[in-house]
Formats: sequence, C-alpha cells, structure tokens
Amino acid sequence: MLTQVAAGRTYDYSHSVGRGAQSGMGFSQPVAAALGQGDLVYVVNRGSEGISNVAWNHIGYGARVSQISVGKDWGQEEFLGEFAKYGDGDGEFIWASGIVIDRQGRIYVSDEWLNLVSVYDQEGNFLARWSALEQDDGQPHGTASLAIDSRDNIYVTDGRSHQVRNFSSDGRFLTGWGSFGSENGQFNSPWGLTVDHEDNVYVADQWLNRISIFDKHGIFLDSWGREGSGPGEMDQPFGIAFDKNYDLYVVDSRNHRIQKFTKDGKFLDEWINRLAWRFVDVEVQEARQRILA
Repeated sequence: MLTQVAAGRTYDYSHSVGRGAQSGMGFSQPVAAALGQGDLVYVVNRGSEGISNVAWNHIGYGARVSQISVGKDWGQEEFLGEFAKYGDGDGEFIWASGIVIDRQGRIYVSDEWLNLVSVYDQEGNFLARWSALEQDDGQPHGTASLAIDSRDNIYVTDGRSHQVRNFSSDGRFLTGWGSFGSENGQFNSPWGLTVDHEDNVYVADQWLNRISIFDKHGIFLDSWGREGSGPGEMDQPFGIAFDKNYDLYVVDSRNHRIQKFTKDGKFLDEWINRLAWRFVDVEVQEARQRILA
C-alpha cells in the first residue's frame, strides 16, 4: 500500500475506480466530481465529439453524469446509474465543466459551451436550467467550474470573460467580479474555485499561476502562487478543493501533480506521477477516508 504523511495526516492509497468507457463503470473525459451521501460519487464526463451528417448538437457520445459507489476495497466499487447526455435540450449539455450538490441533494452541472447550469434531483431527473451569465452581452463566455456556499448560492468561473459570478440556487444573479489582467482581483482564464467555511471564495487562475481569494461579496482579500515547477509553484492550476480540515488541494496540471497548501498558501506536500493521486478528485478521497474511519 502506498502511504504518504502530510501535515501530520496519513494518506493510504486504497484502489482506483473506473476505466475508459462510454457508459457503465468507466469514464470518458471526466472533468469534475462531487460527493453525495455515503460513498456515492457523481462524475461529470465530457465525452467525445464525432463527425457525422447530423445536426451539430447530436454528434457527441459518452457525455453523461455517472453515479458510482467507490467502495472500501478494490472490487467493491459499483456502477449505480447515469443521467444526462450530449445535446442542447433540457437536461443535456455540450461541454460539461463543473458539478456541485446543495443541502437538499439537488445536483448542478455547468456547461462551458451553452453557458447554462442544469439542475437535477438525486436520481438524475431534470428539474430546471438557468443562464450562467449576468446578461447576454454578446461577448465571449466560457462557464467553467462551480462552487457552492453555506447558503446554497452557486459560484461560477468564466474563463473567457475572466470573471466570477454568484447566483442563488434558482438562478437569480447576485453579484459578479473580475476582468482580464494581472493586478489584484483580475484574472487570466480562471477555472477551478471552491469556498471555505467562512464563504470566502478561492479561484485557481490557469495563466497567472496563482490562487486568488475573495470574500462572499467579491472583495479581493489575497493571492499567492507563481509560475514554476518547484514546491508551491504552479503551471496551469486547474481544479481546487478543501478537505474537512480546510487544507487546500490544487491540481497543478502541467506539472502532473497535486499540491497541498494551508488556506493562506503555505506549501505542505505534493503527489507526483502517482496514478492514485494524479487525476482523482479530493472529494473521492474524502469518501474513502470517511468509510475507513
């Protein structure tokens, strides 16, 4: 068993879940995951797009949300179902990009192409969808990741307009901030974001190679990180998530590793070129730890 100790906590690799597949117990271009009840994990598959003599919104395959039980040991994982598919109709998506679950168990999935957020119940039944834009301004947009705060408000990043926007759970626009640039509070293609226990918002900026921190109103608080491959440095940070101790995990994509930081940016540890840690979401690891506890 692969074991790593970081900041006084021990991480034991248990097993990997899934394989390359267009349906069932496997994944196709998985881009995000969220933890449900028990060891249930929802995985967003972007899938692939083919070339065919059909309408543009019918040429994808493998796009879906997978429902799996990760199990305690290898071989105990279980495929529970899947929902949604490629398309632009109700309950469908073109380029799925993020997922969160609210306190009522409703599931929210963002679409980078359509700039929509679709809402499903725990069984995957479509409930509603709403625009992830403040307004249709005719400018380029690309809705990326989602995060949810203690009041079930939904935050989205927009990598093309270089913004963060905040909505109520029914899609009512609340506030937004950000613009293109490298000054405090500005972005250059933000993607991952997460929220701490005080509802402060942490945003991973892919091309500025830093984490920017804002309060729930969008007021800039701090930023840290720089480009590089050394400890604490980043090269295109992608996904970010807190664990239950509010240590922050950052997917450092072009360095092929996950780094662990305190919430104020102190480097703690890293996992490099290890299959168990390169691509799995920290929430899946949290599910395993909860089962083993």
